[in-house]
This record gives sequence, C-alpha cells and structure tokens, in this order.
Amino acid sequence: MDKTIIKDKWIRIIGVPTIVVLLILMDDSGPDRLSTEMLVFKLFRNAFFVLCYWESNRMLFTYMRNRYPDLKDTSKRILHHLLLFIVYMMFAGLIFTMINVRLPQNSHENFWSEYLEILRKSAVLLGVVTVVYECVYYFGLYEKSQLESERLKKEALISQVELLRSQISPHFLFNSLNALITMVPEDPQLAVLFIQKLSNVYRHVLSYNGRDVIDLQTEKNFLDDYLFLHQIRFNSNLIVRFQLPDKLDHLSLIPFTLQMLVENAIKHNIISSRKPLTILIAVNKNFIIVSNNLQRKTSGVESTNTGLKNIINRYELLNGKQVDVTVTPTEFRVSLPLIFSNEGL
Repeated sequence: MDKTIIKDKWIRIIGVPTIVVLLILMDDSGPDRLSTEMLVFKLFRNAFFVLCYWESNRMLFTYMRNRYPDLKDTSKRILHHLLLFIVYMMFAGLIFTMINVRLPQNSHENFWSEYLEILRKSAVLLGVVTVVYECVYYFGLYEKSQLESERLKKEALISQVELLRSQISPHFLFNSLNALITMVPEDPQLAVLFIQKLSNVYRHVLSYNGRDVIDLQTEKNFLDDYLFLHQIRFNSNLIVRFQLPDKLDHLSLIPFTLQMLVENAIKHNIISSRKPLTILIAVNKNFIIVSNNLQRKTSGVESTNTGLKNIINRYELLNGKQVDVTVTPTEFRVSLPLIFSNEGL
C-alpha cells in the first residue's frame, strides 16, 4: 500500500496561530496585564512550542497511518498513538519546562508547577488536535470503504450477469442440446451423464453466485463438470491439464474465475485436430495460473475483455491483490492470487 501523505496545509495554517492565541488567553496573567514586550515574547515562545508539538505529533500521525492504514485497525491505531503521545508529551513537556523556567517572565514558578501547567495545556490543546485529525482520517476511511463496498457489489453483479449470460445463452444451450440429441440414440448412458453434468453446472451457478470467495476444491469440481460438457463437443482437441496440490480446501479464490478464463480460452482460440487447444491450470506458490497456447480466431468473435477486467477489478476491490496477465506470441497466461483460509478479507 502507498505511504500516507497528510494533506493538512490549511489546518496547519489556521490551527497553529489559533492555538498560540488560545495559550495566551489561557495564561494566568492574561493578555491585558502583559506589557507589549512581554506579549510579543510570549507569542513567539508559544509559536515555537506549538510548532514543535504540532509537527512532531503530525509525524506520529503519519507513522501510525502507514503502520495501521485500514479501517479495521482504527482501535489499534488510536491505542498505540495514545500511548506514544503520552510518553512524548511527558518527555517534551520536561524539555519545554527546562527552557521555560530560564526565560524572562512576569513571575517565576517552581519547576514542577511549571511542568504540570505545561502538561495540562498540552493535553487539552493537542488532545483536541489529535481528535480532529483522527476523526477526519476515520471518516475518510469509512467513506472510502463504503464506496469500495458499492463498487465490489457492482462488480459482483456484473460478474454474475456475465456468467449467467455466457452459460444460459442460446449459443451455449444450442451446442449442449445438439450434443445431447446426438448422444441419446447412440449412447443413452453417456446422455444421462451429460444431463447430470449440465444440471450440476446450473446448480453451482445458482448456489455460489452471491459469494465473495469459494474454496479451490469446490471451484475445481464445478470446472470438471463444465469441462466435461465442452470435451464431449471437442473430444481430444481440447486438452486440460491440472497441476494442483493434493489438498485444496485451505485455498480459496473468487467464484467462477477459473470457469471464466477457460470459457475465454475456448471462445477466442481455434480448436481443431490440427490445432488442439491446451489449457494448463497450476498452483505456483501463492498463485493459481491459467495458461493456454495462443491461436486466436481471425474472425467471428469480438473481444471486449469485460470478463477479464471484471476479475481484475474484483480482486483489487476484495483484498487489494493484483491479477497478472501475460501475453506472448505463443501463450496467454493469467495468474490469480490465492486466498488462504487464515487470511482475512
């Protein structure tokens, strides 16, 4: 994640002079009892103290926001900031008191009384500034999370519409029913299996199209049924290989991503006995990679890349991870980040 940059130019321009004036007003002697020389002196002294406090506290804000940037980290960020703020304020207050008691003033208080007075003023005024900064940041994060949530819902809806449109389209049904009509008289048992697989595909779509993530084992089971329908049509001209670990239930991904990538490969590439299409689905470290040999159809298929863009956007919105797309003259490869079972979203 990019480092946080606090955009607070006007808050500083207005806030620092305001606190300087408030410190003068909170002075026990009062501004009306001070000589002009002493008033100017205290204005410059307070300005120095406030700038030191403000800028150091601002550095603390930047550090905490970079360390705990997310909305879910708010309580942790505030607690750690508060602890460091108290320690810093006590240390800085000690230094400022040592400076302050040696400066010319109307009255000279003892060291510890002066120290407690500086702590009191620092806690009140900088506490208010801290609350303002944190509230602005919190509500900014909340608004951003709401917008991202809405975008994610929209992307999920688009994905579901694309999926349903691709699978329930007349073209898909036409090919499936054509294959079924041929099978019924020639191989009734295969026809029954074909109907079962087709039913499984539709059942899976209806059962999982509202989820954010799905375990890899369930996704593979769905993909096996989906591929069965296509391999009846293309036979050995469509080759799909898997290189997956034995256990898949601890790995997850966004639903239907494998199916959409396989569908795109079948849709946009030539599949024939002379040019068979080979699709490889493999797990490599923290990614599941879907690749195929590239032999694009020269006509008849328009590509809008809507499905692929949708997958990329959904991953970015769901957990901030990047989908890698690599295209060479001979290969098309998409690397999807895996989501582990102990990984929060």
